[in-house]
Amino acid sequence: MSSYSYGAPALKSSVDLQLQTAWSDSKWALVVRLAAKQFATSKDPYYEAIKICAESQLDSVREKWALFVALDDLVKSKGTPDLDIIELYEWACHEFLGGEIKFAETFGPLRARWVKSNAKSPKATECLQDCLEHWDLVNSQQIATRLDKAYANAVDRRYRFWYIVLTHLLSISPQCSDGERNIYKTLALKTLQRAADFTENAEEELKQTDRLLLLEEEVCLFYRVLLAHGTKEDYLSRLQSPKLGAIGQLKKGNKLLFYEALDTLETWGEWDQIYKLCAEALRLGLKGETKLFFVCDMRIWKKFVGAATKATDSETALSELQTILKQFIGLKDQATPMYKKNISLALLETTFRLPVTALNPTHENHRGTPRVVQLALFLDQYFEKYATFDDIKGYVAELSFEEAKHLIQDVLPLIPGEVSAENPNDLTHKANQIVIKAMELKLRYLLTTCPQTLSPLPSVIDGKAQDKPFQCLFCSNPASLPCETCLKKIVVDASSTYAQLNDKKLLDLVPTIISLVDRDPRLDLALVMGTALLKLAGLRPQIPNFAQSLWQDVKADTILQAVLILDTQLKITNHNGLRLLLVQLYLLFGCASYAHELWRPMDVKRTIQDSLSPLFFDRISSISPGLFLGTRPLLEPLGSYFHNSLRADCPMKIWDAFSFSSYTSILDMAEFDNKLRTSCTVIMALVEERRARRCFGGELAFAVDDYPITGTFSLPQLICNLLTLLIFTADIMETTTLITKTDYGSFPNLESAHGPAIQEYLRIGPGLSNERSHLAFLTEQYKDLLLYKPPKDYQPPKDNPAKAHAVAKLDRTYTDEVLRRIRNSLQDWLHKPDIATHLTPAENTFYTVVSLLVPLVTMSTNPSRARPNVSPSLNLLTTSIKSTLGTMKAGLLSASNPLGQDNLVQRTISVLADMPTFANVRDTALAAKYSTAWVAAFNDRENELDKTGQWGLLRVVIAEIMALESAAIKTLVEAKGHISQLKAALDESGWLDGMIDVVLGKEDTPEDELDELTKAVSDVVGGRAGAEEWASRMVESWREGVKGWGMVRME
Repeated sequence: MSSYSYGAPALKSSVDLQLQTAWSDSKWALVVRLAAKQFATSKDPYYEAIKICAESQLDSVREKWALFVALDDLVKSKGTPDLDIIELYEWACHEFLGGEIKFAETFGPLRARWVKSNAKSPKATECLQDCLEHWDLVNSQQIATRLDKAYANAVDRRYRFWYIVLTHLLSISPQCSDGERNIYKTLALKTLQRAADFTENAEEELKQTDRLLLLEEEVCLFYRVLLAHGTKEDYLSRLQSPKLGAIGQLKKGNKLLFYEALDTLETWGEWDQIYKLCAEALRLGLKGETKLFFVCDMRIWKKFVGAATKATDSETALSELQTILKQFIGLKDQATPMYKKNISLALLETTFRLPVTALNPTHENHRGTPRVVQLALFLDQYFEKYATFDDIKGYVAELSFEEAKHLIQDVLPLIPGEVSAENPNDLTHKANQIVIKAMELKLRYLLTTCPQTLSPLPSVIDGKAQDKPFQCLFCSNPASLPCETCLKKIVVDASSTYAQLNDKKLLDLVPTIISLVDRDPRLDLALVMGTALLKLAGLRPQIPNFAQSLWQDVKADTILQAVLILDTQLKITNHNGLRLLLVQLYLLFGCASYAHELWRPMDVKRTIQDSLSPLFFDRISSISPGLFLGTRPLLEPLGSYFHNSLRADCPMKIWDAFSFSSYTSILDMAEFDNKLRTSCTVIMALVEERRARRCFGGELAFAVDDYPITGTFSLPQLICNLLTLLIFTADIMETTTLITKTDYGSFPNLESAHGPAIQEYLRIGPGLSNERSHLAFLTEQYKDLLLYKPPKDYQPPKDNPAKAHAVAKLDRTYTDEVLRRIRNSLQDWLHKPDIATHLTPAENTFYTVVSLLVPLVTMSTNPSRARPNVSPSLNLLTTSIKSTLGTMKAGLLSASNPLGQDNLVQRTISVLADMPTFANVRDTALAAKYSTAWVAAFNDRENELDKTGQWGLLRVVIAEIMALESAAIKTLVEAKGHISQLKAALDESGWLDGMIDVVLGKEDTPEDELDELTKAVSDVVGGRAGAEEWASRMVESWREGVKGWGMVRME
């Protein structure tokens, strides 16, 4: 294997010592002389290659070009190339691979030709590795084919499956031509089908040396390829085969195929097949053909129960299901704790999926139904376990109101049992009571999100429309979803329980409870109070309505109460779910620096950067660009992850998977790598970094579509310049589907499935999407065009008019083509019916204005469009843009003017929380200003070249452009004034007391005049004294954010 990645490859041992020493010391001029002398004497082309490679390390362009010529001659030659020469050339060309030199057109074919003549050499495998690490699938497949043939009768079976895997990967890759794609698909499938047939029909016991399907990875590879290229009927038929079928593999102790087959069958809706497989698999354990609880996990039980209810003969299937389940229940004592819980959950799942008539045929006792009984039994066994609420919340949400009420009011209080008369101060009993109380409060909150707890009321009573269309069945009050009366009661009760735990008498009880449930119950209580307060603030499943500001619909003071409770709890309990929820809330309020302080300790690992980073970094440059001014680049962790994952053409560790014959891993790694390269997170990081650098006048070393995948930049240099997104973004075309993989699984979720999770309506705007990513990418391309500056050493050909005209013509042609492409793409995306659901109103306005600016600029690049007939259309464009800028400017004025009046704190908070809208106002005005400046500069350049006056724009057109520029400048002036007013408002005294007044009421307010929610919050956080540090941190974070905005360029 060539070692150019780590330095120059070692020369042959036959090379004389003087030349080897000069080579290892990188004395290239001496190497050139010595190699030339040796070549003249021996005529060995190896010495000529040494000379050419050494010359390429010198500064002369001529010698570097000689290397390209030599490589081209070697590729065109018909004979078998020398592998040592190939490695020398590959090392010398490594800076140009992926750019001027395409591996698949040069070194890949050279290595394939060498292997063709030397297939049994140990170096042949190294050639395959080299092609794979450059993701040259065409030549990798050719090498693997040759290795398979060379070792057809050998003991090593890997080459056959390497050949099959690479043939399959090539057939689904863009590297494969359309004409050959079906050939490779058929080749991979037929090869595996032949091996499967021989395996099934073999009468003798198979040996590990047989070239058939013996190992689990090989069998799973067969089914993966069959699923991709075969028919559904063949797949279903093969699953039933005695040796290679799902059940046959289970008997051998292989579970992977069984799980993959169930997932595939579920996508096809083959419920009878799923039921049959699950029943047979579970019976294997009962019969002793596998370990008793080998497949006894909840994934199997859920699919088994679900398939039984949907099977063709569901009555018989459900009866058989209950029989199998009873057998496992009878053997439950033999199971480990994990499998005991799985059996209990399986019983719960079965109870909830059986028809009501089967559960309660007499229709008696609607409250104490079998469903409630099974929930009670499960809670009695596992109420102290950490995951119990997540285990049962889906089932509780399905209960009728009568069942839910019976569970909450009658069943839960009985679970801790009676206190012992002999030990009335039993700490364990008290701990159990606290744990059950926390569970009760979580379930009560869960039920407020369920529609069955409400009954409809007439929409009009006595001729008056009713604001609350329901009546809550729990409290009997008029309500909407959720019931605010119940939420208030939950907050008050949770606060009371929390206060009990903070009491000196019971504070010692907390360690006992933690030892029982592995978590502080105060965390659950704080989450219940926090989420209930968020709902009481006005947040609903349909909110935020991204068509208007969030602060028009909700009460900021109540949300701040929730934030205060959660922040107070975080200081007591370090919990990542709570931390993540607070990060979202602080970003919602514009406290980006404080959110960043909470984000950093989470230490997001490399493998989940792509899915978790959007939770903090999405829109971060529009919230607080000042964060990018820190000593450590803000995007360093994300950039480092992409650098390590995408710097190579191939998936990371792909050769390790080949070496260990992990064929399913190879396919999964290839799929993951492809998705990572087209991830919305990549575009997000790229756009956020570039927008932040432009905010502070930083230079961008690359255009947005020219970011390198490898190259001459070291990682420290790239991180220092925030250029760590190492992908060819030029490969991202308008037809590329960008993938969103944001993971919200770490958020605490107390909601039912009847509505969205809490984080869904705590976002600043719609999450990452293919549509928004493409719009942002196109806008960056447009800005690159407008702000492009030629290199400092570029000298325009002023003394040669003909050459100057030719250069100008090329410039116009290129500009016209780029603008036309951007315009068409922007219009295509913005005209999609659902585009408004992917953008905030301010973002929609910004991208719409850019889509109008592009044709305005286009009109100045072609003489045929710079004539009188262009004036009306230009006037229409400029009028629309100026009107939009005027509306935006008026919005800034309405937001800024009240800052000096009453309610300073609350008004300022609503403005600070809306900084992304301000950022889009600034971006829109700057886009208009850049566009008009570019048109004016372009017109001046063309007028200098064309002295006849036939080309230039008409005066009326120039006037329109200047009027638009003036409107943009006025908007930017207002934007600058907006920041100044914000800074002045934050510099006012009394902010600390004002913040606490907003959350806990004024200091001189009598306690009996405070509302019950404020009292509850105050009891939890320790009154005003407990809120001072939190209020100080929030105010300081706002000031840091506004200070950063004050440094942003507004021109």
